[in-house]
Amino acid sequence: MRFLNPISPIKVFFSIVVALFGVYLLTQGTMFGLIILGVSARLALREGAEVEVFEKRYRNLYSVWGVTVGNWKPLPDIEYVSVFKTVKNYRARVITAEANMGKTVFRINLFYQTNKHITVYETDTKEDAMHKANGLAKALEIEVYDATTED
Repeated sequence: MRFLNPISPIKVFFSIVVALFGVYLLTQGTMFGLIILGVSARLALREGAEVEVFEKRYRNLYSVWGVTVGNWKPLPDIEYVSVFKTVKNYRARVITAEANMGKTVFRINLFYQTNKHITVYETDTKEDAMHKANGLAKALEIEVYDATTED
């Protein structure tokens, strides 16, 4: 099962525009185009994980414009799948002003050896997280623990 975190369509659009500008600069003989292409690749970067149940292995994925890379590792004996809500913090900077901001996200973790975990997916909606977690739990034949509600 492959899980790649989605990126917004506006980031994809800007990534394409910046990449075209970078290619244009390279064709004009300016090496600054390589830096622009790097910025474009960073905008298009998608992260995630892939789990192969039958081969008992997993890998963290990095995908840019459809090219995916990642190293396979043996899958430990997974005890359960957990879905939980957290706040993802990021900084917004404009010249001299800086603000710490956060948004609520839902993460899926595979837990093993009681307290160790592998993060496989992150999304903005609980429904998407639960759907993916249930599919993964069914494939691994384990339970899903919903830690998104506060008791």
